[in-house]
Amino acid sequence: MSISAWSPILLIVALLAPSPQGSTAYAQRADMTSAPVQRERLHLRAADWRTQAKAQSGIQVDTTVRLRTGATTGQLTSAPLPLPFLANGVGLHWDATRPRHAALDVDVRVRAAGADWSAWVSPGHRTQVPPSREGASLPTAYAGDTAAGLVLTPPDTRFVQVRLTLRAPAEASPVLRRLSLYAVNSQQLSGAAPPPHLPQTGQTHSTSAPSKPPLSTREDWGARPPRADYRHSPASHLALHHTATAAAGAADTWQDCAAAVRAIQDYHMNTNGWIDIGYNYLVCQTGAIFQGREDDDDSRDVVGAHDGYNDGSVGTAALGYFHPPDNQQPSSALIDSYVQLFGWIAERRGIAPDDTSFYPSYGPLRTVYGHRDVKATACPGEHLYPERAAIVDRLNALVSDTSDRSEAPAETVLSPSYPNPAQSYARFDLQLSTGGVVTATVYDLLGRRIVRRRYGYYTPGRHTVSLRTNGWAAGTYLYELEVEETIHTGTLRVVQ
Repeated sequence: MSISAWSPILLIVALLAPSPQGSTAYAQRADMTSAPVQRERLHLRAADWRTQAKAQSGIQVDTTVRLRTGATTGQLTSAPLPLPFLANGVGLHWDATRPRHAALDVDVRVRAAGADWSAWVSPGHRTQVPPSREGASLPTAYAGDTAAGLVLTPPDTRFVQVRLTLRAPAEASPVLRRLSLYAVNSQQLSGAAPPPHLPQTGQTHSTSAPSKPPLSTREDWGARPPRADYRHSPASHLALHHTATAAAGAADTWQDCAAAVRAIQDYHMNTNGWIDIGYNYLVCQTGAIFQGREDDDDSRDVVGAHDGYNDGSVGTAALGYFHPPDNQQPSSALIDSYVQLFGWIAERRGIAPDDTSFYPSYGPLRTVYGHRDVKATACPGEHLYPERAAIVDRLNALVSDTSDRSEAPAETVLSPSYPNPAQSYARFDLQLSTGGVVTATVYDLLGRRIVRRRYGYYTPGRHTVSLRTNGWAAGTYLYELEVEETIHTGTLRVVQ
């Protein structure tokens, strides 16, 4: 039975019944928490594409969706999919094989009851769902899936369509086994007023000095608590992202932005398997800055999940889609807030805004960069990315000269691990007189290597690195922490 033919009674039965193993699309209730959010996951398998595939000469549907033999391109659009509630966010993830030189593009469009369809949107921020949850040894339900970013939609979105585009050389077709659609409604708190300490809509806070800007805290926007302890790494780079948005889904009030942040957090935790929202901060068109994956300790920087390696980079997302087809334009309030946020972080961390420094796993990189500088993506969009240069110019006028501010320590000192005993993470403080590659190796008491973590190159100065210990058997371990010619050894006890 097609999902578009379901009645409300059948939908309720499907939500309560065990997950079927057949090819028919079905809805599955996602991981529920006390957060004020509705969420459902709809699965489309091969059988749900067959009717539409009959009109597509390049597409073959049997137990999978693929290109016909000899075809090099094909496109397939799903039937309109009704959602079980009014949603303000839609996420997509899929199980597919994509040979080298082949492409599988997935686009989405939405509409409210009685309204026109939005333009097709290509959700960016593709990432592979890891085999286990971040910060835990629990397996993820969709390990190996490609997950795209959440698409923010109009608050009364009721229908969704998905479009597949397959391209490949002959005999090298991508193969789609399942596509899942995650619908979220995070608007239950949308009537809440913005915190009184924030600037009112249309007003911007001062950008005359790099002081800490007013923030919408996690409590303000109704965040779920993280599933595990945060990791920390000193910030050396500032990353600029944007979100994906279907037409009229742009968040342009504090309440809309707060709902969008809740929806993104929900999707990141329930689909990507992350312990929290991936971004450290999110910035609204009103100028409001939302605290994301961050704690209230300004002496340290939380490691996010936004562009791959993440250690040392503060990930920030502008709430909007500053790219065709929506072509949303960043407001002056949004840009002002970026200047204030980046200026505050750069001043505290001695980051020269117009400099290039080493970013582990990526090499030399501008200290203020866009997502597209490290990944094959359009993010942060054709209309926001050019603002990076203007933001840097304004930061140069705000941030103190860092050239002689941080002298290298006289000697290299590597601290013992802490906390000891550890449960989720062990940390090491580094005091480096010269730069070098940092490596940690852990052995059990029989001398068997448990893990080897290469952190990459760290510049002279003071740093902190983390080692994940959750999932290890309780007991005592031996470790070696190495930076060039300096080696520190010790013992680490792990408890459950």
